[in-house]
Amino acid sequence: MGCKSSKYEKDVSSPVLDAGTSARARASAPNSNAAVRGSERNGSSNPRAFPSSKNNTLYKFLATAKTGSTMHTDWNNAETMNTNTKKIAGVDVTVVWPQILKTCNDSKDKASVFYVDPNTEATPLHLACQLIDVDPSEDPQTILDGFRALIDCHPQALSTVDADGNIPLHYAIAPMTNTDTPLHDQHEFSHLWKTRADVLRLIIASDQDSTKEYMARNDVVFHNNSEPVACSPLYRAIEQIPDDSGNLGPTVEYISAIQEANTDMVSVGNASDGDKPLALLYRRFTRQFDISEKFFAGDNSRSEVVVHRREFKMAAGNTWKIVELLLQPTEGNREWRIVHRAVQVDTPPDLLRYIVETNSEELTQRDDAGNLPLHYAAMSTPSLPGNQKEFPPFYTKYVVDELLYKFPEGASILNRDDKFPLSLAVDTGKQYIGGGVKSLYDAYPAALQQTDLKNKPTLRKVFSILATSDEHLYINTENTDGRGGVETIPEEPSPASEGVVKDEHHDAIMLVQQPTATVSEVVTCMWAYEEDAGVQMLGCVAISKLAMAGSDSKKLQIALWGVSAVVNAMKAHPNEPIVQEKACNALKNMASADGKREVSFVALGAIAAIVGAMQAHVGDEVVQEEACAAIAAIVGYGGAERATIVASVSGITAILNALGAHSDEVKVQKEACHALRILTDFDNANLSELPRSQAEPVLEAALAAFPEECSENATKVLSRLS
Repeated sequence: MGCKSSKYEKDVSSPVLDAGTSARARASAPNSNAAVRGSERNGSSNPRAFPSSKNNTLYKFLATAKTGSTMHTDWNNAETMNTNTKKIAGVDVTVVWPQILKTCNDSKDKASVFYVDPNTEATPLHLACQLIDVDPSEDPQTILDGFRALIDCHPQALSTVDADGNIPLHYAIAPMTNTDTPLHDQHEFSHLWKTRADVLRLIIASDQDSTKEYMARNDVVFHNNSEPVACSPLYRAIEQIPDDSGNLGPTVEYISAIQEANTDMVSVGNASDGDKPLALLYRRFTRQFDISEKFFAGDNSRSEVVVHRREFKMAAGNTWKIVELLLQPTEGNREWRIVHRAVQVDTPPDLLRYIVETNSEELTQRDDAGNLPLHYAAMSTPSLPGNQKEFPPFYTKYVVDELLYKFPEGASILNRDDKFPLSLAVDTGKQYIGGGVKSLYDAYPAALQQTDLKNKPTLRKVFSILATSDEHLYINTENTDGRGGVETIPEEPSPASEGVVKDEHHDAIMLVQQPTATVSEVVTCMWAYEEDAGVQMLGCVAISKLAMAGSDSKKLQIALWGVSAVVNAMKAHPNEPIVQEKACNALKNMASADGKREVSFVALGAIAAIVGAMQAHVGDEVVQEEACAAIAAIVGYGGAERATIVASVSGITAILNALGAHSDEVKVQKEACHALRILTDFDNANLSELPRSQAEPVLEAALAAFPEECSENATKVLSRLS
């Protein structure tokens, strides 16, 4: 089907544009720098030249269909579309793909396939990629045939860069279907994801060079995002898929088509904010699973509740299938275990913990290469500054500690090459503390006998110091005759080496206080030293400062990393009021990110943790003040749904208790009255009635004691009492 590219020169008009010449012409135009940078960023920077046609019939037809299709949200509520004839802006969308096929097979019309718009520099193939879902009722095979015909006629279009710097594949990644459609309606559109996957595979197979270059980027900008970010195509694809409750998981196949094109992108962070595909997926999975457990007012056995829970559990299951897909090994048909794979890539700390806890039996199992997960963690490449495939310092320590916590005996087990995990960690150049070497040594000191420290001067100094206090400590080195041997290090520690061994938390405490520390560095330190209240407190302070210093988009960037770490700090130190106080402040400053890019203060446990802090530290006025302020901020941004959640975890009672316990503390009274007013602002929130007997006395007391600070909010809440 379609025409062959070898014949196109006989069938086209004299060229009016040339893709290569066009790119050169932009270099001298007023806006040329932006255009050229876009070309280098999002697609092939040196597209092949090809003749283009003056015949714009097909391009104009597709452009009209595209313009109209962006004006409607779905087929049932399309104000601009005649639902009887299925016309958008005068174009019958049911004939889009038949028209493409007709044009490609008509010797007179197919010249229009080569048209390049002088303004957008796009080809018909660029537009076709934006119209995959223009008609949900179209036969998928017809759509695929249309693409195959376009590509057969004009394969060079696959590597053509438009004025925005995008090759056609860029637009095939991002569908125009409204992904905000309720989950129970998604089955009507599920086949489109299968179709899109088939189109992607066709495009990828037809031009592997341009595809490989494009898929390897992490700085591609998708302008139809609500908040555009420079990210990888894989990340963008995950970001846009709907909650998929289908048994066959069509979105899984869609992501699979993208993953197959470049399996190395699972660990690559976005150029704009460092967020990674697995982190986004785990936040998504957590949100979906949390929604599946939601309790409703009234009888929770009624059919609509049962359907809701079943569908969101299925959606969470499909998201988890995508996690497993990205964690599958890339080489051959090796035996696959999820824990073994998770420690080989930069799995987010909270996801790694979930994988380890739910698959703990794998910690004791060797794979077909003879390695435990601990061996792979020890062999992982140390983090390098600026390497976006790696997590920051202390990440390896966290991974090693997680594995040792569940299976400390792993440190004493040899792999098939007769190597202990400690030896592997030293061989790969890991740091003593941050790289997990100390943790492995503490778990099995005898492994040091196997370790060669000849070319590891820093580690040699560390163990030299330890040797002075432990006569049984042996270090493997190299004798003067060149033979490998075991000897005790006899030298006394020099002044230069005394500074090598410090309190092991020292570096983490210093790092989180550095004004130049990034959020990823701070968060990784917090996960690695979650047992240290000082690190957690200072980490929360650092996250709060970072969030306060930025715009809402910057707060979102901080929240992508920070919310789970702050909540984990609160859970790890429930009896430390200073940790709870600083954590509440950090959550307050990140509240504007709630609900964006799968950040959920409910699913991540932030709301429950804040109320828990209030209940555990009723007598601490600063904790009460910061917690009330955090609740007000979260509900203020999240609305009725968040107000309902606060009430469901006894948040209103906790606020009233704060008012009663700290009647002479103006800051507590002010923040508590403000939180109650925000909570009661939403008529559609499912709140239990405020108990007048408890609320009225404390509100009137606040109004009398601090009229200037509490009058407006207390008066409004009093007026709303039942």
